[in-house]
This record gives sequence, structure tokens and C-alpha cells, in this order.
Amino acid sequence: MKTKSITIADKPLSRFYQLPLEKGSRVLRLAVLESHCTFSAGKRPEPLGITSLSFEQGLLIVTVKLEGEGARVYIAVAYDCLLVSCSVDTDESYLGRYAYLTLRAMMRSGYCDFQAYYWPGCFALGNKRSGFVDVVKKPDGITITLKQKFSGLFRPGDDLPDVTERAVVPRERLSGKQVMARLAPVSIGYCFANTDLQHFNSNHYPFLVPYVFAATAYLKTVKSFKRFVFNTNDVDGISLSPQQEELNSICFAMKPLAAIRFSANANLPETAAKTNAVNDANQLALFKLWNKALPLLMQQRFTHHFNTYGLRNVTGKPVMRDMKMVEFAMEVPVLSFALKDEGDYYELLLKIKVKGKLLHLNTDQPGLFLVCDSAKPYLWYLLEAEMDYKLVWFFSKVNFRVQVPKGYYREFFEGFVEGVGKWYEVKRG
Repeated sequence: MKTKSITIADKPLSRFYQLPLEKGSRVLRLAVLESHCTFSAGKRPEPLGITSLSFEQGLLIVTVKLEGEGARVYIAVAYDCLLVSCSVDTDESYLGRYAYLTLRAMMRSGYCDFQAYYWPGCFALGNKRSGFVDVVKKPDGITITLKQKFSGLFRPGDDLPDVTERAVVPRERLSGKQVMARLAPVSIGYCFANTDLQHFNSNHYPFLVPYVFAATAYLKTVKSFKRFVFNTNDVDGISLSPQQEELNSICFAMKPLAAIRFSANANLPETAAKTNAVNDANQLALFKLWNKALPLLMQQRFTHHFNTYGLRNVTGKPVMRDMKMVEFAMEVPVLSFALKDEGDYYELLLKIKVKGKLLHLNTDQPGLFLVCDSAKPYLWYLLEAEMDYKLVWFFSKVNFRVQVPKGYYREFFEGFVEGVGKWYEVKRG
């Protein structure tokens, strides 16, 4: 990615010293810094006073004092390297003492992550203020946040969903006339156990769990919930239809797949990759079970939604106030996209329609494999392919729209749009 022709202290960015960042991150390691110096400060570097920090034109400016003398160190965070200069001695071929000691002072535990100062393409040439981010100077440092309009801003290096192949998962269909399950004073229903995957306590994907309930007079509503059902022993003495027995077996297979795996060494790329691979495989297996369960679920008289706030809460007896009645539909949601030219950036919007009608997606209750309209939060539709739910999950975190500054759109984002266009409609305008 090409950097802009900003001139700082009569020095263009092309004359800044380049320090390579750790691959796939904005992390600078102490060992890398030391390897670029002709001298070393050793274990006890000279005392350096950082008197102020500022962030202008996309550059972090650090004002420092060393032995009574002052200097300004300029740091620009690029895609794969750190660009560094100084008002005293650093240029493209030499990393000077002030710049070295400043970077050294910013390191903790042998490295420094400059992600907070990584805002490529967000500052127009010559403008100190950005149309994309707000910069607030505080006594303890600088806070840089996205403007509300740009909550979906994409930066080079950000993760994107895989759009190489869209494989539709076969969906079971209702056979003949829909037959509703028999009811008794004590019977069985099915709970859509769901949670917000962005919440730190969340630790499971959406799954189905049966429950035993006591019905009111005339068997019209739930009088009380007795227990969640996790095995065949939990339904002893209850008359089940063949469809319920089949649906129960699907539910029993769902629960162990629903638990999200976490890596004890998430900072190790190899370990994290293995954990992510297991989670992805479990997601897909769970999604296939949802497709098997859906037509059977449509034949049940009582289905509920439970916002669990974590798998540990799916146990014992369901709480009446937490169980909300829901319905499921067989119609297939269809994804499409709109790419808009907004002047200095592009915006990619995700849209979802059911039978040609646009859904206004409910961002308060993301269902991963399932979606619902904010006007009808009780009615859920199951998506059709793994790529569908990966894209919906990605876009749900950014209000279903992504903004990309034009300075790096072609190099870092256009390929993603082209990949999406192979499988979905993309309207441009």
C-alpha cells in the first residue's frame, strides 16, 4: 500500500526509517528494533522523558527530553512496517538515538502493539482532522475512536470472511400435510438456546434443547416449566411421537457441538489456528443439524427462545420469565449486496430478503445460523449455506455495512467484493 506524500519537519514519509512489523499485526518486537540499531542501550537504557503525545495527519508525534535536550519523534503505522523519523537525527538509512529510545520506552514485555494508531487512509492530505475518526487528547494519552457513521471501517489486515465457495446445505422438507405434535398435561417442547457471541461470557453457538412443561387447562399455554432434557432418561413417562423422538436425538447431538473451544495459548498462531478449525467444523456440523431439525420443529406446538448468557445457564429448570415463545419458518433468506460510491470511500451493504421482502435485521439478537426481522423478533428464518451465516455474522458486528477508503480499496478490498459477486447479487451505484 502506498503511503501519502506527507511532509513532516521538511521530511517526506519516503525518508522515514522503516521497521518491519510482525506478520499479520501492528506489533514491533524489541529484537527487531535492536537489530536495526548500530548501538544498544542494554538492559538499562538512558532515562527518557515523554512530555507529550499527539496524533496529527495519521502520525503519532512523541515529544521527548533526553539529558535536558528536547526532540520530536514521528511514527506512522503502515500495513507491514513502522515509519519512524525524528526532528534531530533519523532518516531513511539511519535509526537515531532519540527514535530508538522513544520506541524502547514504549515497549512492555519486549514488544509494543501500534494497532491503536493504525488508521491508513483516514486523514486527507493537509488536514489535521479526520472525517473517519475522532482524536481526543487526555492527560494519560490519546484516545482514537471511529465516528459513529463509520463503525464498519475496514483497514488493511482486518479479517474478512472466506468467499471462495458457497455450498448449500440440503434442507429437509415437510412431507405432505403438516401434522402438529400431540399434547398432554405434561408434554415436551423445544428451546432455541441463543446468546450474543460478542459478549465475553458467551461460550456457545445457537442450538436446540428440549424441555418438559406442564400445560394449562385445555392445553393451550405453558403453566410451568419442569426441566431441560439432555438424554432419554429425562423424558421417562412422557408419550413422544416418532417425530419428537427423532428431533430429540438431533438436539442431543447439538449440545456437545455448541460449546465454543478456547485456546489456552491464543497468542501462538499454530494453537489458535487449530482451535479455530475445531470451532469452524463444529459450527458447520451444528448448522447441518439445524437443517435436519427445522421441518420437525415446524410440527411442534410449543417452541421458545432463551437468551442464555452462557452455556452454564442451560441446566436444570427453565425460568418462566426467560422463555419467550418463537416460531420458525421454512422460507429461505436470500443475501444481496449494494456497493455505493461515497466520494472518498466505498460502502458495502448487506441486505437480506425473504420471498422478495427486505428484512430489517434484528442486531439485538444475532442468531448466527438464523435471522429475524426487528419488527417480528419472534419469527426466525434459517440460512442456506455456511458462507451465508459467515457473512451475516461478519456484517452484523458492523451494522450490516462496511466502509473502505478509496486509497486502499483496490489493493485490499476489491478482491473480496469480486468474490462475493460470484455467489450473490452486488448492485453498484
